[in-house]
Amino acid sequence: MIFLGIISVFLPKINIIEEEIYSLSDLLEELQMVVRSTFDRSYWVIAEIVSVSEAKNGHLYLEIAEKENDFLQAKIRANIWSNSKKRILSEFEHITNQSLKKGMKVLVNVTIDFHTVFGLSLNILDIDPNFSLGEIERQKQATLLQLEQEGLIDFNKQHVLPAVIQSIAIISSATAAGYQDFTKQLSENNFGYTFKSELFQATMQGVTAANSIIQAMDKIEKNSTNFDVVVLIRGGGSSLDLSCFDEYSLAARLAQSHFPVFTGIGHERDTSIADIVAHSKFKTPTAVADYIVTHNRNFENELDTMAESLNKYAFDLLDEQKLIISNLSKFLSYSAQQKMHKNSQRLMRKSHNYQQAVKSQLTKADFRLDKIKLILQHDLNIKLQQIDQKLDQTFKNIIKESKSLLRIHRNKNEQIFQLIHLADPKQILKKGFSITRVNGKLLRSIKDVDSESVLNTELCDGVFESKILQIDPLVK
Repeated sequence: MIFLGIISVFLPKINIIEEEIYSLSDLLEELQMVVRSTFDRSYWVIAEIVSVSEAKNGHLYLEIAEKENDFLQAKIRANIWSNSKKRILSEFEHITNQSLKKGMKVLVNVTIDFHTVFGLSLNILDIDPNFSLGEIERQKQATLLQLEQEGLIDFNKQHVLPAVIQSIAIISSATAAGYQDFTKQLSENNFGYTFKSELFQATMQGVTAANSIIQAMDKIEKNSTNFDVVVLIRGGGSSLDLSCFDEYSLAARLAQSHFPVFTGIGHERDTSIADIVAHSKFKTPTAVADYIVTHNRNFENELDTMAESLNKYAFDLLDEQKLIISNLSKFLSYSAQQKMHKNSQRLMRKSHNYQQAVKSQLTKADFRLDKIKLILQHDLNIKLQQIDQKLDQTFKNIIKESKSLLRIHRNKNEQIFQLIHLADPKQILKKGFSITRVNGKLLRSIKDVDSESVLNTELCDGVFESKILQIDPLVK
């Protein structure tokens, strides 16, 4: 309203022909004098930075504005001259750990100036860092609240890491020291692990960083490789110019990544919102690499433990089966002998009973023959023939049954001997097993040998000696 009043003073002179006519420079110089005389002190003003640019002469040119519900209420140019820029920015950046950037709300101490060529502008004399610090924290809390309401704070943490991390997508600058530290730490790990990594370059600080990192994330998810993790690393330096990692757009994109996201941004003091929404956060790129190597080592240790348990179980089971086979062999041998002896006794008893029965029949026949010898001689002969036939058939049956029993037990004995043959250690050795002895004793543990020991290893087709060059106990 003040400026409109000032301008209205000069309008009648332009509209009335009879009055004095001004040149544009005269008019603006007069306006300049009015502005400078009217606004001859400094003012504290709250505004939002619309743009920031630095000229070759060292001056800093800004556009600041006032918005209400995202509608522009006012906008004006502002300048920080080179002779005061270092003082103003050094104090501001030291306290806030931020540089001036688009979208930042600031409380600035300004003077009003009007230039006949460049028009109306503000000269910034000072910036209150405490006001901006509060605004930065307020914006950070507002961003966290929005992410929490949208369920994105722990969204990326729901990814389950693979047992072994091998394929890694890296978001960083190729020239960043943190990127070099990360790749070196991975490649020079103590366990000889190899990794497949691919760099997706991005700007890691400044006003374009958030959008650059988002574009890198898009490229990763369009890539044909199914990465195990995405690693966002910067490393080194202070947290100045790293405010991009607190921006909502970047945090939301990281949270919704198709892959687990690890951050190693390298903040000296603070935790960024990007760290909070990531699957796992680490202070430095080197710490990220150490975690990946340790993660893989833990899996290898689990495999070693399982292998050791399986090996012990296999040997225990083999010893148990050997004992069972040995006991079964002894039992079958004893059982066969008992069965044969029992059947032999049975055959002997039957033979004796048959002999006794025949004698008894003959004795009876003799008595009967004495009584009816004269009258039944013919019939007696027939009876004797019939008895002889029965005896012949009885003996034939005895012989047939004996042979059958002997054949059955002979087959059983052959099966028993075959089982005993299969349980022979020489047959087991032919299956790929070996027996190792030290000083004639079976080797059961690595504790039973030292560097001076000579090992005798028996295979199915021979024995060889070996000396110990190195002992590597299994790590439990």
